[in-house]
Amino acid sequence: AAATTTTTTRAATIARARSNRDAPFAASAHRPGASWKTTVLRHLGTRRFARASRRGAMDLSAGGVPPGATALHALAAANPAYPNLAAMDLAEESSPALRVLFAAGGTGGHVFPAIAIADALRRMSDEGSLPAAATARIDFAGTDHHQEATHVPAAGYALHRVPAIALARPPLSWRNVLVPFKLAYAVARSIALIVELAPDVVVGTGGYVSLPTCLAAKLCGVPLVIQEQNAYPGVANRILAKMASLVCVAFSRAAAAFRMEPLSHDGTLGTPGGTPARGGACVVRGNPIRAPLRWTERRDARRTLSWMFYRKGCAETPSISASDRVLVVFGGSMGCETLNDAMSDAVVGLLERDPRLWVVWQTGRGGYERVRSKVSSHPRLAVRSFINDVEHCYNAADLCVARAGAVTCSELLACGLPSVLIPSPVVTEDHQSFNAKEMADLGAAVEIRDRDLSTRDPKRCVEPGEPAPRRAVRLEYVIGELLYDPEVLAGMREACLEAATPEAAEEIANDVVSVALAARRRGRGRFAFSR
Repeated sequence: AAATTTTTTRAATIARARSNRDAPFAASAHRPGASWKTTVLRHLGTRRFARASRRGAMDLSAGGVPPGATALHALAAANPAYPNLAAMDLAEESSPALRVLFAAGGTGGHVFPAIAIADALRRMSDEGSLPAAATARIDFAGTDHHQEATHVPAAGYALHRVPAIALARPPLSWRNVLVPFKLAYAVARSIALIVELAPDVVVGTGGYVSLPTCLAAKLCGVPLVIQEQNAYPGVANRILAKMASLVCVAFSRAAAAFRMEPLSHDGTLGTPGGTPARGGACVVRGNPIRAPLRWTERRDARRTLSWMFYRKGCAETPSISASDRVLVVFGGSMGCETLNDAMSDAVVGLLERDPRLWVVWQTGRGGYERVRSKVSSHPRLAVRSFINDVEHCYNAADLCVARAGAVTCSELLACGLPSVLIPSPVVTEDHQSFNAKEMADLGAAVEIRDRDLSTRDPKRCVEPGEPAPRRAVRLEYVIGELLYDPEVLAGMREACLEAATPEAAEEIANDVVSVALAARRRGRGRFAFSR
């Protein structure tokens, strides 16, 4: 009888949560016929309550943070605005569905981590493991002409268009004259979106839309979680970190840049990394990666990858055996001219010298035609402009040559794949150089500066009075030194797996839920709307 009662209660809870997920706003929250400006002004008044709740810190246990405390204890101690999260009753049946808004856009390095966290939340929702809510409602804010316009709908999430703000370099450039006005307009549009969706928490992972959307969340009193992918954070995230309830970083070096009190991997308070900034806490979680990367077996990956080498008219599909060597080259999503040119001069010689070598090469959409014009076809060479199912490439490969984007570095670590990293010199804040140095310090990668790459023939004419040509690095030699040294590859593979954080998406998803529930208990979530 007790089991039957528990099952009935559980079913009723799920039914109520699902009905709440699609419930319209209460009349007091959004009156029919009222303009969005009127609605925004009405709910901006809830910021008074948010400021009052920040002033009224809740008491923690007398002993502070006890040994072995969870992340919730540490988060409560690091931010006085939090109540004692560990003492909260997270199983309240009457709680409505959890609503999460992701602000991510621009490049795949910002979009894919957001999708990975959203997927983890969706799995928790489907499994019924979300505390205080049977389901989760997930939305994305982004543009209609960048990476998020393709990948977010393909992942099954709703994408709401908001204006993007791009800051030209240097910051004092005349092209930034209209940026303040564009930012004000984008924030106003983002406020309207937040009023419409009424999220419990906003998660910013960077990109063109992250700054205005996260600023709008702060103005509306919605708690903010920031996820920083790089070893050195950008200007926008350094600004938003002071307003965020929690900052999740991928590398410990980023915590020092934020000047926030870091939390260790197990959730307990770590050694302070500097003067704590205003706002919440900083926790090292690693970068969230796509789930298929962890589920794909090497044998299955090689079998699937063999189809990339199929040629029309072939009698059978080529087969990559377990003893063959696979080299994967990623020239970036848009195309890296330096890397593609260096690889164009190296790939023919590598394939001729080793009949058991297979090369998969993503040139980027901007470099595909250039590479095809320089490199002739080969039965063991697969050239693509873009590869969607990268999990097969990573898990089938013995070595990877790539740029040092944050997501790429995290995926290499998770798959235990040794790499040669060539950081891009033109990215904002030069963050790829910090990422590559972090990977090299771990012993998981070899770093080559972009300016040091040479072509097959490094000789050039030097005019009188010009400096001598700088010393160049031949990509072909570096690949050969690593690919044919099993002992070195084994050491790099072990270093990757030791530094990997394969559960980062689930851990960050739990952090997001904790922040949202804490705000809901204080009445800050959803602008304190009555339902």
